[in-house]
Amino acid sequence: MTQIYKKNIPGPATHALVIGVGYYAHLPGGKGKLYPDYEGLGQLTSPPQSARVFADWLLTSYRNPVKPLASIEMLISEPDESTFTLPGGEIKDVERATFSKVKKALLKWKERGDNNQDHLLIFFFCGHGVSKGYATSLLMEDFGKVPENPLEHALSFRDFYDGMDICQARQQCYFIDACRTALPTLITRYNNYTGQPVIPGSAFLAALGARTAPIFYATVPGDTAYGRTGEASVFTHALLKALKGAGSNNLEEEESWRVDTNTLNQGLDYLMRWTLGKSSGVGQVVSVDELVNFTLHYLEGNPIVPVSIGCKPSEANLAAQLGYSKIESAGTVVRPDMQDTDWHVELELGEYHFSAEFPNGGYSSDYQDRSVTPPFRKVSLEVEK
Repeated sequence: MTQIYKKNIPGPATHALVIGVGYYAHLPGGKGKLYPDYEGLGQLTSPPQSARVFADWLLTSYRNPVKPLASIEMLISEPDESTFTLPGGEIKDVERATFSKVKKALLKWKERGDNNQDHLLIFFFCGHGVSKGYATSLLMEDFGKVPENPLEHALSFRDFYDGMDICQARQQCYFIDACRTALPTLITRYNNYTGQPVIPGSAFLAALGARTAPIFYATVPGDTAYGRTGEASVFTHALLKALKGAGSNNLEEEESWRVDTNTLNQGLDYLMRWTLGKSSGVGQVVSVDELVNFTLHYLEGNPIVPVSIGCKPSEANLAAQLGYSKIESAGTVVRPDMQDTDWHVELELGEYHFSAEFPNGGYSSDYQDRSVTPPFRKVSLEVEK
């Protein structure tokens, strides 16, 4: 069984499918017969962790009172057998992400969506991906098992996405945490074959009405998505932060913060380009296709906002003791060390006092009082020599 969570929800509900492929049997380091034309592909450590933290977020933090969470299908491939620990401590065995098992899970997920037109379907994949233009193949554990047709064990994602238009559930959301680079010959060698669609596209769609189904890609076509050794990937890390607040707004109700797909895109863009990009040296920009706005998630409390604090000019950062405090609260939080980069922190919504002190002299600065609101806040403290 690939289902790790099930709750009977009368009426509209959310059904999720979460896949993390870190182990590839036919790539270097795998236990199967080596696929000879692997073109630099290898084993990964981020995808299993990315799948687990995303599923954990669904179980512990996801809030959609209109469409509560009803099920999670999960498949993970790593060197050893996989488990997942539910919030209450129960340990679930997790099926491996071979193509045949993924195919069955996709069809079950689609079938659940067929039960109610108002269901929300969420798809999350982390693992190897290869692309040619906008066509993307998502590689499962047994990719390369058949050397003459290595993509036989890959999902032709865009074809599958098109096929999901026949699903009764009109609201769907896709997260693709995979590279979109074009390997030198893999797709072109096989006459642009990109894998199995599982659900081919159909021309008989009019009776179902319009589908709202944005696709959030970890990177732009032709570029790389980065992992972090033994941790969730760069994209998944940013996605969870965006869902905590950077991707939220209260435009419809002042006291109710929600994550809409539009504002999620804005929060992810900031987090990837700045919080995770400039600070780590990793260049990775998210890409979104078919962006249609709807509310994905409601925050339980105030949003947590990414904040960048630094001096202007930036060369003063190395001499600055940067700090912040919430207005009307006692105590100042000070950066533990002096660095030549801006200080990236996460702060709850509110009014803050920001400062730069120079214990060794050389500069002087005034403080700033600023509001911290989503999607992010950049604080530049003017300093003088």
